[in-house]
Amino acid sequence: MGTHTNLPRYARMNGAGAFVTTFGPGELSAYCAHAGAFAEFVPVCHVVGYPGVTAMKNHTLMHHTLGTGDFDDTAILTDSATAANDIDRCLNAMLYESRPVYIGVPVDVSHRIISSIGLKTPLVRQLPPNDIKEESNAIQEIRSRLRASRYPIIILDGNCVRNGCTDLANMLAKSTGYAFFTTCMGKGGADETLPNFAGVYQGGGSLPAVRKAVEERADCVIWLGSYRTDFNTGEFTDNVRESLIIDLQRFHTQMGGKKYHAGIKGVMKALLHELKASKVSRPPANIDWDVYPVPARTSNELNQDYLWSVRLKVQRIVWLR
Repeated sequence: MGTHTNLPRYARMNGAGAFVTTFGPGELSAYCAHAGAFAEFVPVCHVVGYPGVTAMKNHTLMHHTLGTGDFDDTAILTDSATAANDIDRCLNAMLYESRPVYIGVPVDVSHRIISSIGLKTPLVRQLPPNDIKEESNAIQEIRSRLRASRYPIIILDGNCVRNGCTDLANMLAKSTGYAFFTTCMGKGGADETLPNFAGVYQGGGSLPAVRKAVEERADCVIWLGSYRTDFNTGEFTDNVRESLIIDLQRFHTQMGGKKYHAGIKGVMKALLHELKASKVSRPPANIDWDVYPVPARTSNELNQDYLWSVRLKVQRIVWLR
C-alpha cells in the first residue's frame, strides 16, 4: 500500500511512473492511489499480472476474481502479435493525456518474445504544437486585456505543475513584475524568492491581504492551470470574477466565456516572446503585506500555527541568502 500511494508523488517529480501488482486483491489495493492519479493528471502505468489466456477465454472461475468469469472489462495483452503496439498505444495515451493507464499481462503471455520494431520509434513525450491561428488569437486577446489592466496578477496552480510549466511561470512572473500568487496545489512550483511573490491564494483560507489583492484589486488574472477543487479553493470560497480570468489549461485557453484550442505550454512561450518584444514589463509589484506572518504568541505553547509560520519564514530567509 505504501508503494502505491507514494507512486503518484514519484511520477509528479519525474514526469511518469509505473508499478506492478498481482491480479485481483493486489490491483484493488492500488485503486485509491490510481484514482488519485487520474484526478490530478498524473501519468502512471499500472501493470497487472493476469491469469492465462485460455482461462480467460473459457471464463474459468479463478481464485482472486469476482467469481463471474468475466475478464473483458480492462486492457489485456492476450495476443503477443499485437502486444507491442498495445503497450505503445497505452504509454503514448498516458503521456498525451497526462493520465494513468492500465495494462494486463496474462501469465502465459508474459514470457513470449514480441517484436522489437516499436523500440525504434520513441514514445511521444511532447504535445504537438498549438494551431497557429488559435494561438495567435489567444495571444492577441491576452495582450488586449493586459494593456487595459491596471493591476494584473498571476496565479500558479496545480495543472501548471502537472504540465511542466513552472519554469515558464516563474519567467513570466519575473519578466512582467506582476503580483505572483500560488495555490495549495501549485505550492512548490512558484519561485518564492521573487520580490513580487505575494503568497498563497485559497479563497477564504487566504491571508486577508492576499484575498483582497486577488478578489478586489486585480482586474486581470492570469490563472495558470487552475484546479478549483474544494481543497484548493477553501471549500469553494474563492471569489474571482470569471470575466477577469485568463485560464490556461493543457489543451485550451479560456477567457471571457470563449475557449481557444491552444494549450498552456505553447501559449506561455508565445506570450513571453510577445511581452519581451513589446517591452510591457513593469517594476515588480509592491507586496506591502507579510507573506509569511507569524501569529502573536500568548503563551509558550508550541502549536501548529506558530510552528509552521516560523518554519516558512526561516525557509524564505535562507532562500533569499
